Amino acid sequence: MTTAGEKYKVNPELFRRHLQYKAFTLGSRELYLSSSMPSSSAHVFQLTIPTICTRNVGSSGWEPEDLQEERQNESEGMGRYFKQLRAKAKVGDSVVRNSLLLSRQEYGLEQKISIEVGPPRDNWRIVVWLDSGRDLSQSVEGPWSPRPGARAWETYFFPVIVQQAPDISRPHLDAVSSLHPNTFTSSRSIRSHASNDYSAEEWKAAQNIGYLPFQYGSRLDRELASHDALYALSELFQFVASAESQFLNLLAARIEHELSFIGGDNVMRYHHVSLLNLKFIKTQLTAHAQGLNETITILRNRHSLDWPRADHLEKYPIVEHTAVLLLADFEYLLHRAQTLARECETGMSTLANSAVLEESRRSHQTALQVQKLTVIATIFIPLSFVCSIWGMNFVELGTGSQPLWKWFVSAAPVLLFSWVAYRWDELMRLRKRIMSKGRGNPSGLV
Repeated sequence: MTTAGEKYKVNPELFRRHLQYKAFTLGSRELYLSSSMPSSSAHVFQLTIPTICTRNVGSSGWEPEDLQEERQNESEGMGRYFKQLRAKAKVGDSVVRNSLLLSRQEYGLEQKISIEVGPPRDNWRIVVWLDSGRDLSQSVEGPWSPRPGARAWETYFFPVIVQQAPDISRPHLDAVSSLHPNTFTSSRSIRSHASNDYSAEEWKAAQNIGYLPFQYGSRLDRELASHDALYALSELFQFVASAESQFLNLLAARIEHELSFIGGDNVMRYHHVSLLNLKFIKTQLTAHAQGLNETITILRNRHSLDWPRADHLEKYPIVEHTAVLLLADFEYLLHRAQTLARECETGMSTLANSAVLEESRRSHQTALQVQKLTVIATIFIPLSFVCSIWGMNFVELGTGSQPLWKWFVSAAPVLLFSWVAYRWDELMRLRKRIMSKGRGNPSGLV
């Protein structure tokens, strides 16, 4: 890094930002510099690449999944991964910044791309630092690696499918590329179809971001790319936008799954689980919305950035067209992330209100049961009192000299007293209403 920095005059801010994650801050002093001011991001900025992963864990149930324990294990696994990364990482290894468990089958990995754009001059340059290098299967193991005993095909990393807009600078490419979306097809997918012995196949993550450096620029106008920094980075922005769109689609599906249980009679006990899952998803959406907003700020202020520009070339409108499309894509993604976050908030509020209503319903049922017990006690406690006084001393029972009618005569006033005591509040309210009507019409005339 020192040699590359000296040779290409790399801004030290690029190294600071790219190495600002837990693998290098674990156990050291945290300076809280992960989010930089927009003014300092004119030449050095970062883009987030999410990758969707699935793990075959059998068929999942229809009910919401309580993932608190699994997420805690995932966090502890990432802590162990960062420690091993500091101790065992080799040059060219891929690194992962975060692992997000969204269900027992689906999770997402987050990686960064750090970019420094040099000032405009004859030999200007762009430095792009990827988190991806060797395949993750050949790098330090993490929580995303296949579990012991799992087969290779059971852990799968989704490719990022880039749906590109028509290129007005090279229209002859559109007829071919429109039929074959740019997925940077991995060798793993080819090998998987060629071989039927899945158990013997060695697992490969095969993230297609790893193929980005080898196929980058295939649709760019080289003359424009050599004069304009934003146009030279346009394919990278498109890749990031496509990866973000796929990740938001996954989050939207998880939100829909959690909200589908609202209002069900037999799933009220799962509402607290859905509430925790929606809170976790909203946290991820907020973080991604912040990153998208930073990218939008760069695209909006492209004219004021001290970047190399091709405004002197005849083809410069192509650059503006590309920038407008990129800005529209990222604004759409930001709007979608914010909309999904609001759906999470609405769902969380609905779940919380449903929990309150359910608790009120249970309290009402408990009150009705207590009222029934109170009525029963109001009847039987006075009768028990009378029985305790007379005992078995009745002629009819053959054990005493008193007639049985005396028991009924003595029980009647005791029951009447108990009933009056039970209804005392209602009787007092009735008395007040009668007195108030009497004062309102003292003559008794209608």
